Amino acid sequence: MSDAIADYSVAPKAPLFFQRRFLPMWTALCLGAFTDNMLKQALSIALLYGAITAPLIGNDDALPIVGLTFPLAMLLFSTIAGQVADKYETAFLFRRTKFIELLLMILAGVGFLLGNSTILITTLFLMGAQSAFFSPVRTSAMPKYLAAAELVRGNAICSGGLFVSVMLGIVIGGLFIRQPQGPVIVSTILFVAALGGWLAIRLAPEAPANAPDLKIDWNIVGQSRTLFGYVFKSRGVARPVLGVAWYWLVAAQVSVAVPFFVRDTLGGDETVVTVMMALFAIGAAVGATIASLLSKGRSGLGFSATGAFMAGVMTFVVYVLSWTYPPPADMPLINAVEFFTDWRAYILAGALLFASISTAVFVVPLQAATQRRAPTQIRARILAANNMLNAAGAIIGFLFVLLVPRTSIEAVDLFAAIGVAQIILAIYMFRRKRAVKDGLYDEVLAKDGA
Repeated sequence: MSDAIADYSVAPKAPLFFQRRFLPMWTALCLGAFTDNMLKQALSIALLYGAITAPLIGNDDALPIVGLTFPLAMLLFSTIAGQVADKYETAFLFRRTKFIELLLMILAGVGFLLGNSTILITTLFLMGAQSAFFSPVRTSAMPKYLAAAELVRGNAICSGGLFVSVMLGIVIGGLFIRQPQGPVIVSTILFVAALGGWLAIRLAPEAPANAPDLKIDWNIVGQSRTLFGYVFKSRGVARPVLGVAWYWLVAAQVSVAVPFFVRDTLGGDETVVTVMMALFAIGAAVGATIASLLSKGRSGLGFSATGAFMAGVMTFVVYVLSWTYPPPADMPLINAVEFFTDWRAYILAGALLFASISTAVFVVPLQAATQRRAPTQIRARILAANNMLNAAGAIIGFLFVLLVPRTSIEAVDLFAAIGVAQIILAIYMFRRKRAVKDGLYDEVLAKDGA
């Protein structure tokens, strides 16, 4: 073990957040999430309201495709990325992946300045590939930099920052892209954020490779089987991994369904879309903080079922409340100020907020459990398999939304399906908690004296 990592076994004076083993990684993660979501939201709003035209396909069909590109790249490249993350030193990979992000944000700026949707969709795909390599490096670095008892707190801080960054990316991308000189402003902000992430990660301390002698297998299909085998053969890993993948399926559905829901059910414009998406991000940040407080000194897995149940109830409330809104028909779309003159808007916004809070309470302990339980020598590959399942879940979620512009299914119907599914999942988790007396016991925490 390197001296840098060994030093972290001594209780430091500064809070975890401000330590070098955490802050550069957190900063790079948050700025990366900001650029990803600002790029995606700016492109989505430009397509949804006709500021950019998608060639060959309609703009409504292009929206789910925009959503698909990122997880599709994650799915394709994660098998190789997991091996790379296990084989090479952590700080080296951090620096390389964030520099590639900087180059891609320059390409995105070119796309916005030219109003070229093909360049922008291609950039999103490449950002998915970049994230496929960055993510297992970051998630496998956390058990190197943090003690087992710190992982829930570390994940909660990361999740909170992540979702705030997502919110800021959504708000800034959605509001600026349709303003005069919007493409210039968006392009500049993307470049500055990516530059900041690259500069920050250069301060991350070195951490040894998990498996430096590993020979990389470039056979994606064969390696996929191997990685999934690690997940299902490693004790206590499969269920939290599948739970996190379910979270990303739901998040993908919501992220693409909300713009359709706002426009076609609520009659709102892009400012209403931005507010609703921001509420999801705020709720996720608050929920991550709550998960950290609830999980102090324990695994926090006991709260996941409650989070899933409350998320299902709140999502179903959104569906039922939408019945009270008349069809927008040919009426002009209303902005956020006009939307919130109606008392129903506050109930709807509150339900969306609490659904997001509850979902974060559900997922944060599962992320930490996966990191704790994954065997060290194959940890990055297990986390890469986790990314692949997350991407697969997101792709399934986007494909469901693709039905909206092509069938009689409306975006609001997806909220009903999500709500029912969340409640069923919660019932399963409650039953398992009763059936398996030690099902939520985490022996890794016990070894660390937590």
